Amino acid sequence: MTEKITDQPEGATPLDDISGLLRDDITTRGQLDEAEGLNIVNAVEWLERRRFPDVFTVEFYQELHSRMYDQVWSWAGTLRSVTGAGPNIGVPPQRVPIELGRVAMEYHREWEERGEEKLLPFIARYHHALVSVHPFDNGNGRWSRLSCDAVVEYLVNEPPIIWATETLVKDSDERSAYIAALKQADQFNYDQLISYLTELNGDR
Repeated sequence: MTEKITDQPEGATPLDDISGLLRDDITTRGQLDEAEGLNIVNAVEWLERRRFPDVFTVEFYQELHSRMYDQVWSWAGTLRSVTGAGPNIGVPPQRVPIELGRVAMEYHREWEERGEEKLLPFIARYHHALVSVHPFDNGNGRWSRLSCDAVVEYLVNEPPIIWATETLVKDSDERSAYIAALKQADQFNYDQLISYLTELNGDR
């Protein structure tokens, strides 16, 4: 199937191939967002019931993504590969497992060595690192944000990060500011992303 989901927001991964879609009643981006949103509620509830020895692992990343999208996409939890249907965004697909493992290892070590550093600068860098790998065919933004929330809730026992006043799924000035901050982070300038998070979360 090569039909497209319509009405995609700025910065969203193009959905030029929906062959992995498990539901034939979804034809618009709004319907897809609603179905994925309901699926993600299940993933959040699953996180709340579990305690993980390490949230910095590829296995955790895949399990989380699967729980977020397993009722909507057949490839939920499957890493992007050269044989997959996903777009060529992020690191080359053959390097996804290596790069995702590197991010997990480096940020686990950085977390243990962060000392007195505030929470939001770490979260900004970690979030961007996960998004940059783009390990899955789709859903990487929401997956990476929930991965960050898992760190905050499990390792410092604090409320999850506030990422937006409403939603980052739909086009809005807030989404544009978030996308712009990620693009600045692509140039190793995290100030804009940290400022964005600070406006929503205070001086954490």
